[in-house]
Amino acid sequence: MEFMFERISHCLIATLLASASVLAAQSSDIPAPGVQAARAGAEKARALVQEEARAVQSIDRFAVSHQVDVTSATPHYNRTTHAYLKTWVQRPGHIRAESRQYTRSETIVSDGSATWVYDGGNRTYWKQKGGAPAGLFSNAFPGLARKLGSANLPSVMTSARLAGTESLTIVGRSYPCDIVDVSVVPEASENMLQDNTLRLWISRDYKVPLKVEANFVGGAPPDHRKYSDYVTDFEPDLNFPASTWTFQPPSGAKPGTGTTEGHSAN
Repeated sequence: MEFMFERISHCLIATLLASASVLAAQSSDIPAPGVQAARAGAEKARALVQEEARAVQSIDRFAVSHQVDVTSATPHYNRTTHAYLKTWVQRPGHIRAESRQYTRSETIVSDGSATWVYDGGNRTYWKQKGGAPAGLFSNAFPGLARKLGSANLPSVMTSARLAGTESLTIVGRSYPCDIVDVSVVPEASENMLQDNTLRLWISRDYKVPLKVEANFVGGAPPDHRKYSDYVTDFEPDLNFPASTWTFQPPSGAKPGTGTTEGHSAN
């Protein structure tokens, strides 16, 4: 499980008196009010998901921190793990991403011409030519990975539904959000996403996801995992010093051998 996360009123009596055939024609051409409202809501929800996918690939000059909580429930135990991520972005090409989970930590820094990857667990770093992969930029905000990543959701979405609205408070500031339930093709999660649906809180002001929730099932023994990824700090429209995009190996760190395979820069 590495995918860590929708009126027209009619006078029916008059219509019936006028002509049963006219009623039939109207019934086939004009949806009932409830159907119309549901259709309009679904269209708006799909548009929000498409807009969100564009936003995560274009928003510029920001820093964002978010926390990922994964609660695993099996017949024998319940356990919650936490991961913490912070990303600074200045397009084109500039990114710094720091992550921490348990005793593990990783830092990725790129100025567009070179990319550094530092594994804090074994105090090893690599340097490679070229910029960081595009996925690292679009994954700066809460979301899942691979085919379920925010930028890719429109391509695997089968339907979307407006589930309500909520204002999320982040460091004392309120961010109004639309809540959208997104249904996806089962193959996108290898049939592990419960009901093939995940939930997004999409910022009305910035169009990016500020919170994502999903449930995964499967495995042997049976395992249920609740995934919650939410922004804890958001600073848009920043100007960064040049030092943000430089990497100085910590004292005692050693250069790695081979490639960065297995690390997020790939």
